[in-house]
Formats: sequence, structure tokens, C-alpha cells
Amino acid sequence: MHKFPACVFQYMKVIIPLVVFLVIGCIAAAGCTSAPNSTAPVTTTPIPQESHPQYVIGVDADFPPFSSQDSTGNFSGFDIDTARRVAEIEGFDVTFVAIPWDSAISSLESGKVDMIWSGMTVSPERSAWVNFSVPYYRVTRSIAVREGSGFTMEDFNTGKIRIGAQAGSTEQEWVEVNLIETGRLPEANLSLYKDISSMTGALVNGTVDTTLVQAPTQARAIHGKPLVVIGNTMDEDTYAVAIRNNDTRLQATIDHGLGILMSDPVWQEMKAKHGLQ
Repeated sequence: MHKFPACVFQYMKVIIPLVVFLVIGCIAAAGCTSAPNSTAPVTTTPIPQESHPQYVIGVDADFPPFSSQDSTGNFSGFDIDTARRVAEIEGFDVTFVAIPWDSAISSLESGKVDMIWSGMTVSPERSAWVNFSVPYYRVTRSIAVREGSGFTMEDFNTGKIRIGAQAGSTEQEWVEVNLIETGRLPEANLSLYKDISSMTGALVNGTVDTTLVQAPTQARAIHGKPLVVIGNTMDEDTYAVAIRNNDTRLQATIDHGLGILMSDPVWQEMKAKHGLQ
């Protein structure tokens, strides 16, 4: 057996404890630094959602096939579909609210709504207060009477019968300009109603002798009732979206969206869906 010098044993007594101390220290250090990585919560920065402009659209809740509101509050119709399509094209959101038609323009001016999109016809009187988008539909006005009443278009044009019209409508304006102001119809023979349904009911029960309504809506109103259309006024109305006259940016947005939509084949499909030509 070989024998080591005494100095070697003294050296090993110093080195071995030192190595053991260093190994234990490294293990402890590794444990201290790795533990937080396994328990620290992971945090992420939320990605902000893109916000869309929000617009409130005023509509006539009783004007099929363009705009209607059912008993649950849902809106439907050609104008409702059109507004939603343009909103999708231009990247904004819409909310629909029912407004009395005889206060539609004032609702727009006061800021209660941002647009009127509901069979709003363009007229010089309205154009003095609001701006209009590009036109998107044209209609004629039709005259309905009770079946078997014997009333004719001559009776209507000469002011010999009682006429019903919606308050605030261009039909009211037409009767006032063409029949009352010309002396053909006594002013008392024009009755105004808040909506199409109540006016049609007045025709059925004999309160008025005829109603003057834009043709597509008149056809829906009298369907299934003892009423018949005897003619129309021969002139056309143009539908457009009414916008506050100082909101030129919104007007340009609506014009752009309507232009894209009306050039798409889906436009004809939308009209056919609602029985329009």
C-alpha cells in the first residue's frame, strides 16, 4: 500500500468541504431562481377593438314594404335592408327608431336621429331644411276607394270627394297645392292621419272617400280589404336619405355606399324580395 504524505491529507481536508459547499449553493440558487418561473402569472396587453361610427336612423314604423316595426320591436323592410347593407359596406353601425312622420324633419334637425331612411320623398320644401342623398327609388301616388262606391278619378281631380292623407307626407302637400289652393277641394275635405293603417281604416269605415298613398305602400295597405285602386296622379316621387344639411361627410358616405350597392346585382334581388320593381 502506498502512503500519502501528511500534507496531502491536510490539503484534502480543506478542498472537500469547499466543493460540497459550492455544490449545495448552486443547487439552492437554481431552486430559488427557477421557482418563480413556474408560478408567476402570465399577463397580456389587450388588443383594442376597432370602433365603428354609430348612427341612429329614424323610420316610419307603418310604411310597408319599405319600413315596418312588429309587436316585438323589430324593424324590417326594403329601406331597413338597404340601410344595413350600406352600413356594412361603409363600416358603421345603425340603430332604428320609430318617429312620427309629421315631426320627422324636426327629429333630424334636433339631433334625435342622424338620418331619415324610410320612403322619404324629395321635395323643395324639405330640401330647404335638409340635404338628401342620391335618389335610390321612384314611386307614383295611387288613389284607392271602397269597392262599389262608384267614385272616379274625375271625382278626385275635381275635388268632389273627401280625401285622406298621411300627416307630414308629400301626399298632403300634393292635395294642398293641386286641389285646395286651386279651389277645387274645400280644406275641410282633407283629413290627415298619423299613419297608413289608421288612414286605411278610415277609408274602410267611410270616414273618407279616398286615400292618396305612394303606390307600393297603398297596395300593401288595401290588400285583403274591400278597397280598390282607381288610378294615380301620374307624377313620380323620388326616395332619398335625409341628412342634416351640415353633415356633408355623412352625406358623402351614404352616397358612396348607395352607389356601390345599386351597382351590385344584389340590389335587384333586394327589390324583388319586397315586391318592388
